[in-house]
Amino acid sequence: MITAARLARLKWRARRGARELDSLLLTFVEEQWQNLDDMALGALERLLEEQDPVLLDWFLQRQLPPDVAIRQLIDQILKYTCRRRQGVAGVGR
Repeated sequence: MITAARLARLKWRARRGARELDSLLLTFVEEQWQNLDDMALGALERLLEEQDPVLLDWFLQRQLPPDVAIRQLIDQILKYTCRRRQGVAGVGR
């Protein structure tokens, strides 16, 4: 179970300097946090520790994160964002 303080910290850290990352990360955290298990939440916290240029390289698949759990989370975020933008029923609500 995620505490209110942990959720608030995740939302705050998901706010980035780059609009593209805000769109990916903040939306995902706000709409999908309840679907993440403890392992994925830990990966999300590690992901949010990285600098924006590193995150952009990972999300644009110019480089792969060394952490497999972060790779899986990035894949999950990208798939969620794609479905959300395509208007798949139940996504983003």
